Amino acid sequence: MKPQAGLLNPTSELPSPFLIRRDKTPGQANLSKNCNSLPPLGSRVWPVFNSAKRVPPDIGQENYCEATLRTARASTQVSKKVLITGIGGQDGYFLTKLLLEKGYTIHGLLRRDSPKGRGSLEHLEQGKLEQVILHEGNVTSSDFIDELIRFSQFDEIYHLAAQSSVAQSIQHPRETIETNVLGITNIATAIRDKSPKTKLLFAGSSEMFGDIEESKQSESTHPHPQSPYGLAKELGFHLVNTYRKHYGIWAATAILFNHESEYRGDQFVTKKIIKAVVRIAGGQNECLSLGNMYVKRDWGYAKDYMQGLVLMMEQEEPDDYVFATGQLHTVKDFVNSAFGQAGISIDWSGESLDEIGSNQDTGEVIVRIDKKFYRPGEITGTCGDATKANKKLGWSPETNLETLISKMIEHEKQTSRPA
Repeated sequence: MKPQAGLLNPTSELPSPFLIRRDKTPGQANLSKNCNSLPPLGSRVWPVFNSAKRVPPDIGQENYCEATLRTARASTQVSKKVLITGIGGQDGYFLTKLLLEKGYTIHGLLRRDSPKGRGSLEHLEQGKLEQVILHEGNVTSSDFIDELIRFSQFDEIYHLAAQSSVAQSIQHPRETIETNVLGITNIATAIRDKSPKTKLLFAGSSEMFGDIEESKQSESTHPHPQSPYGLAKELGFHLVNTYRKHYGIWAATAILFNHESEYRGDQFVTKKIIKAVVRIAGGQNECLSLGNMYVKRDWGYAKDYMQGLVLMMEQEEPDDYVFATGQLHTVKDFVNSAFGQAGISIDWSGESLDEIGSNQDTGEVIVRIDKKFYRPGEITGTCGDATKANKKLGWSPETNLETLISKMIEHEKQTSRPA
């Protein structure tokens, strides 16, 4: 049947970007009944006219279904079809770039009504964002996830979506558990039931280990989480292992130690430090307030770690891997390095809550300790052992802390300049 006049051309290029929505309107409900190949009340698979509109009246449902299916099929003729949940974060940005370079079709899941919009994807080079097929929805909705995975039959799913702030997880434990545990449960179950050939990679976290009880933490380290976030990541790790062993799906966990980048969210202490350093170095009269500066972290570069995830997914057999630098630094080390790279040396004086950092040249206090930034159950140190990833995947970190901080400072300078 030939499309009527005014129908979208199924051979034309997809609009920018190819956005898929999940709107439950009466018009869409009627459409789903008359088009058996489309998911009922689920993700649209056509360029959206308007999320509140029904099928255009001058087209007709049958022709609309036919054209949309042809458009969707024409857009997926590449080697692999991949879904990245949480695509708007720093990890999603780097992973998207890496997989686009491989020629994959990238589907990205963004949380509906997220205040961050497309997040870090906005920094993609011209022409890259147009290649990404974006979906709006929530990983906690089992109906939505079931239909998305059933209809799309992805080759690979990278599950990055999470409430990822430890501090926020302490303030909002229920939201953290719901998002982080229900999300991976819904995706793993949908793969098992709707798309068993899909490979699943879960982004885990070193927070599930808790404090260092040995020299370094590896895949065999016993978990001892000290926050709702760490607990949720431990549960996700065990769930992935259960689905792999009992249901036979390809599922693995990447245990990621702290990793930062120029696209880090403002809610993280590293980004808070960088933003304050750039403002102070630019002449603003400001003082950076921090909590415990003597906690130690193993900080790496997000791009390096996403390269590790790609290597994991390329393996024939699923397995879990730690990604870390194996180098420990305190928050105070991070502060000294950041200010130093901005041309400011700090003189430290005082102890505990009375410790302050002063600009060596001007004597102005630019760093203070504030008790309100101390966390209950704070982990004093995490340090990873990535030997397994190095031996089996050939992976090793390429970016040291000084270079990472330099990238963050330069990006902040560029993006904070007045228009």
